[in-house]
Amino acid sequence: MPIRPIDLQTLLMQMSQVGREQAAEKEGVILQSAMKGGADQKRLAESKEAVRAPKAFEDGTKEVKDRQPGSGMENRRGSKHQDEAETEETPDEVVRDPTLGNRVDLSG
Repeated sequence: MPIRPIDLQTLLMQMSQVGREQAAEKEGVILQSAMKGGADQKRLAESKEAVRAPKAFEDGTKEVKDRQPGSGMENRRGSKHQDEAETEETPDEVVRDPTLGNRVDLSG
């Protein structure tokens, strides 16, 4: 099928519109990928700042239990009995001074 002059005239008139459409398609792909990258970055930042529940303990580690007062290395070494004997012999003596903390030395 041969090209007629009227077809050429119609094509030349629409060349600027075709150029705009192709440019819009190229920019659309770039814009779409930029928007997707921005959304991925936002999701990553939110996941870093989010507070997560702790994972269940598996075979390797166990929970740490709170210590009772007076427990620890002293119990293992057997010095607990010695400490109890010393505390029974010397009760704590508290001395209270009624003027303590009432006077301030401003001279230096």
